[in-house]
Amino acid sequence: MSVRRTGRSGEIRETLRTIRDEYWRGIEEVCEDQSGQAENVLVFRLGGERYAIVSRLAREVLRIPRIVRIPRLSPSIRGIINLRGQIVAVSDLRPYLGLPCSEITEEGRLVVAQAGGVTTALAVEKVEGLRSIPIAQIEPLTEGLTGLPREAVEGQVTTEEEILVLLRLDHILRQPEFIVDTDNG
Repeated sequence: MSVRRTGRSGEIRETLRTIRDEYWRGIEEVCEDQSGQAENVLVFRLGGERYAIVSRLAREVLRIPRIVRIPRLSPSIRGIINLRGQIVAVSDLRPYLGLPCSEITEEGRLVVAQAGGVTTALAVEKVEGLRSIPIAQIEPLTEGLTGLPREAVEGQVTTEEEILVLLRLDHILRQPEFIVDTDNG
């Protein structure tokens, strides 16, 4: 039994070369894509500073409805709201971030967000909107930003005007000041 190898081995070699070239081209494209990736964030103001959370965590933005205050809660919980039949805590990030607290004005908004299995309404002074930030521009937090819990920050983006701080909402909402224990009435 004779096997014809000359023509077939050339085809196999050519096919392997093509596969190898496509493989390396694919790796180069992935590297190029990663340098161009961006993170979509929701930008808002707290204590006069600009902050952002990853947009996929934000469910909706609301005008300030009637907030029912609950006695003996942490200053980080402003009260509760009824959101279409669901009771949702209104969280204020300012005490946790070391920012001065103030009353919520008419320009203020609630950002209904969900992170770490928790749904809350974040009280913010102003929502500036959605923004796409190139991942390559996200830097570690500057040492000079004191009072800010470093583990609560994903990073910062520095522009000519100011610094935008990206918050790790999933970490923040796991902190004791944002947990309401309903068993200890």
